[in-house]
Amino acid sequence: MEIEEQLIARRIRELRKTRHLTLDQVASKAGISKSFLSKVERSNVSISIAALCRLANSLEVSIGEFFDAEEPNSEAIFVPRGQGKSVTHTHPNLPYEYEVLIPRRGMRLMQPTMITVDGRKAKLELRQHPGEQFILMIEGQMNYICGHQEFTMQPGDCLYLNALTPHGPKVKRNQRARYLSVQTVVVPNSRGRV
Repeated sequence: MEIEEQLIARRIRELRKTRHLTLDQVASKAGISKSFLSKVERSNVSISIAALCRLANSLEVSIGEFFDAEEPNSEAIFVPRGQGKSVTHTHPNLPYEYEVLIPRRGMRLMQPTMITVDGRKAKLELRQHPGEQFILMIEGQMNYICGHQEFTMQPGDCLYLNALTPHGPKVKRNQRARYLSVQTVVVPNSRGRV
C-alpha cells in the first residue's frame, strides 16, 4: 500500500498544531529551515527519511505517526505480509524505500521498519535521534557507519547501537541493500516532557 505524501504533510501539520508549536519552533528543533517545513506541510517538496526522522523527534513522536490516521485499539497488532505502509519517493535524490511494518504506534516503545536503499541514488547521510536502534541485514550488502566505526553488513548480520551516535547506511553505487530497523522511541511523560 502506497502512502501519499499529502497524508504525511497533513499529519505533520496536525501534530505541530495540536502541540501549539510554530513553524519556527519545530524547524529549529529539527534542524531544517522554516520555509522548507512550510513547503513540506503543503506537499510542495519531498522530504528525506533522515529529515522526517528529525522532524518526528522534534515533535516527540515516532516516524510511524506520519503514516496512518487510525490507531489500532488492541494489545496485539497483526499485519499480513505486504500490507505494511510503504513510502517510496520518486525524487531522484531520495534513495530510500521505507516500509512501516506496524501501523501508527501511539504510546508503544518500538518502531519496526523495513528500509531499502538504492546505491545508484544514495548519498551518505548520518542522523542521530534519542533511543536505541537494532538493524538486521536482509538482502544485499552495505557498510553501516556508527560514530567512528564502519561495519560491513551482509544478510543475517545484526547491529545494535545508541541512536544518539551519528549513524547511517553507506551503499556503493552498484549495490542495493534491504534491512530491518527497529528503533526505540522516546515517549513524552504526562507533562509533555521526554
